[in-house]
Amino acid sequence: MEAKLVYRGLRQLSDWALRFYSEIPVTIPHGRPVCFWAKSTMFKNPLVRTILLSSGSIPVARNPNSVSAPAEPGQGQSTVHEALFRETFKALDREEVIGVFPEGTSYTEPGIAQVKDGASRAALEYVKWAQETKDGGQGRKLQIVPVGIVYTNKSQYQSKPIDVEAFANKRISEDQTSSLTVDSRSLVKELSAEIEKEMMKLTINAPDWDTLYAIEAARDILWDGRERLPASHFVWISQNLVSLFSDPHAAPSASKARQALLRYHSLLYYADISHGALWGILPDPSTRPSRSHAIGIFIRQLLIAVLHPRFVFFLSTLPAHIPAYATGLLADRILGNPEEEETHAQFKAIAGGVAASAAYAGVTALIVRKLVGGSAGMVVGGKTPAFILPALKSLCAAGRWLFNGDSGLSGRARAAVGVFGIFYATSFLVSRWHNYWVGSNYTQFKRLIASWKLVIGLLSPRSGELKGERLTPYTVPYIPPPNPFIKRLEGAQGVNTRAHLPRAPLVSSRKLIRPLLEARSEATRSLWSFLVDSKYLRGLVSAKMKGEAWMQVGPATPPAL
Repeated sequence: MEAKLVYRGLRQLSDWALRFYSEIPVTIPHGRPVCFWAKSTMFKNPLVRTILLSSGSIPVARNPNSVSAPAEPGQGQSTVHEALFRETFKALDREEVIGVFPEGTSYTEPGIAQVKDGASRAALEYVKWAQETKDGGQGRKLQIVPVGIVYTNKSQYQSKPIDVEAFANKRISEDQTSSLTVDSRSLVKELSAEIEKEMMKLTINAPDWDTLYAIEAARDILWDGRERLPASHFVWISQNLVSLFSDPHAAPSASKARQALLRYHSLLYYADISHGALWGILPDPSTRPSRSHAIGIFIRQLLIAVLHPRFVFFLSTLPAHIPAYATGLLADRILGNPEEEETHAQFKAIAGGVAASAAYAGVTALIVRKLVGGSAGMVVGGKTPAFILPALKSLCAAGRWLFNGDSGLSGRARAAVGVFGIFYATSFLVSRWHNYWVGSNYTQFKRLIASWKLVIGLLSPRSGELKGERLTPYTVPYIPPPNPFIKRLEGAQGVNTRAHLPRAPLVSSRKLIRPLLEARSEATRSLWSFLVDSKYLRGLVSAKMKGEAWMQVGPATPPAL
């Protein structure tokens, strides 16, 4: 097993900053390092290449639009595949984990658009290789664990491992023609189909963008925003709504509900307000607040934002994270691709993580200087409370021992250990404290911004709001352009029913507030009418109808957890 110090360091930083690896235990089994397949062009930069190779990444040469074209100059497809499989087999032989994104490219689509055969072929080739070279492959069990990544605050993914050798043996034994072998193309296709089937169960898949946008708006209305929806049921409920809105035999009221939900979704997007934030300040969709009511809502949200104890706790570590927020936003603005949704989070995370690490290093340097200073009062920068004085004196004594020793090898080693220990402890404590409080404060911040937009919109004269044809472009949801790297079959899932149109021109949210409130009211009424008409409604319903806070839709029982 290789040390992979760079991998472990980056993983630890991401854990501190994003709590990523600690929240997906099924994705990273038992905390084992993962050797990801990465496209070969990423290895051209010497620095990036060093980081990737030391992290265990394996280069993949590919050309999504031409299977027959060589992926690298001077190399044929067979040579490229042999190199990829050779490095993959070495990693598997070391009992390491291989991470593969089987779609073969990054894309933004309403569902899984394609699953390529690379992972299946590599898995079956490894089984064949192990059988031929490793005592028949006895004792080595290769499993594929399909993973669904859903962009919400889920803490656990439900995955069903596929035993590759058992899958191959079963299909071969069932073959009546005796033509199947472990590395046959038809068996590779069957395994790819099995992987795709399991991935589809773990993700949300809609036939087109309009259906996806409609069910997002419906889901938010039914559960008052994503925060109130049980994370374990997120995919199950969303996919049930997809089935409901894409049913060709749906109730006649489906079309009206769909259009109302799309209008509401689009106005939320262009006003840059989330349904959860709007619901937080105006729970009743039928409410038409007056100007004085809107001002009162804003004042209340402002007082909650700044006077709540959570803000005081959050404020204590906010200065150390301002560089991370600023750097992340700047990187997103400069490097993010408006047409690729995932790039926004990607560049924010990378740039913000680097800036946060630098900030933690600065805090570490400050603590070291205080400790070297030698007095407990200097450590806290003022008068020291008597009850913590003994602990601070012990801390200062430890600091003097670590940093004021001799200048020889022993003294430098102690200082290095001390700096690393303080950096680790500082990063761990400051990041965990910040992450604990940032979520609730961010939710309140969004409500505060929404209440301010509400005030400005209602104080503005009606003559300034958009109406008629001027409003129409903002009531039609934006659809991303087709991804050129996806090979589509005619009628395949993910093909848009509407042509790609550019985003509507930027407009002040104050011109959209009144239409937005009307759209929310209409979307809510139309949705409930459709659910009642379709007889798809059960359990508890909204506060307006039965006095309860939430409802459920879907089959009689949820999937086993």
